[in-house]
Amino acid sequence: MQAMTKHPKILGVAHGDPNSPSTYSGVPYHLFAQLRQMGYLVGAVDGFIRKDYIDTFCGLLDVRRSLREFRPKHNALWRFCNYGMKTLTRRFQQAERTMFAHDVVLQFGVGALPVDGVKLVSHVEISVATAINTDIFAKRYGFNNHSRRKIKEAIAGEKYFLDRCSLVITNSEWTAEGLRQQGVDNGRLRIRTPAAGAEDPGIVERKWDVCNILFVGIDWERKGGPLLVEAFSKVRKANPKATLSIVGCKPQVRMDGVKVYGYLRKDVPDERDLLNSLYRSATIFCMPTYWDSTGIVYMEAALWGLPVVMLKGQGREKLFPPSMGIHIEHTTALALAETLVELGKKPEIMAEMGKCGRQIVLQNYTWPVVAAKIAEDIKEIIC
Repeated sequence: MQAMTKHPKILGVAHGDPNSPSTYSGVPYHLFAQLRQMGYLVGAVDGFIRKDYIDTFCGLLDVRRSLREFRPKHNALWRFCNYGMKTLTRRFQQAERTMFAHDVVLQFGVGALPVDGVKLVSHVEISVATAINTDIFAKRYGFNNHSRRKIKEAIAGEKYFLDRCSLVITNSEWTAEGLRQQGVDNGRLRIRTPAAGAEDPGIVERKWDVCNILFVGIDWERKGGPLLVEAFSKVRKANPKATLSIVGCKPQVRMDGVKVYGYLRKDVPDERDLLNSLYRSATIFCMPTYWDSTGIVYMEAALWGLPVVMLKGQGREKLFPPSMGIHIEHTTALALAETLVELGKKPEIMAEMGKCGRQIVLQNYTWPVVAAKIAEDIKEIIC
């Protein structure tokens, strides 16, 4: 007779408000909601418990970055350094004892260890060692300009943390390789790519004989915005009717055919409706990001039935196969422009890519699908 699998009681923990769609690109928000609906999640909390008036004087404040950016910035390595990890662990465990009974902590980006007897499952987007050695990521998230001693301490601290995880979840084979180098063996490692954070709009009928390009991204520089604008100037010469819509940020771009919308919030009806209308009227989604561990926005664009155009890198060609998009080998405006112009001339190809992309996302990258896989992973470690 086969043994019954224990029903896990999961406490969701995030570095930030777990009920906010903006925390970790909304991944904890959507995953925890799905696990709650499945009856597994007993609660969700912000685990980055700090006391700024104390911690600021114990390494939490990144002095160099704060002076450079003229505003207080937290030390991104603090949670993995000796004082930070011990402090967060102590505070979290004190709070944990007052929470709903649970046997598993599912954690996003905190660095605190749970009480004895509780399994730790941690989502790690990218290892500290990999991030520090990736210039564009290190600069964006404040992992640069630290002393060698502090970097060494943080890498060692993360390894100490990872060694105590029963399971480590990451986004892609590319991010998994960095974690293997930190000593996470395949038996404790699971690649569970996050899902699209948008609802399925259904099949969208559109006019494929136009070239309407859509960009959605908050970090204009890292997401390749300037490269896209330079490429679009060439696209516009080849196709004077081509348009480019920019969403998520407000760069100072003044060019015929370009319209900047800024950040559009999905929880504000008018802004959500505008965003949906832009997806509906677009024929190509292009975000030539230089660095992205996943690219959830590509999934959302594909869900709308759009072909996606991106730069090759970080294993994106495996997550988003050629049947749904184009991966550009050379990081130049000319290569990007030529790709956009040629794709814009092929309505049948665009429509077919959009159709394939929708199916790939619906089969692999929805939260019911991803949450079910993670729930099974957790069951394995508690049975």
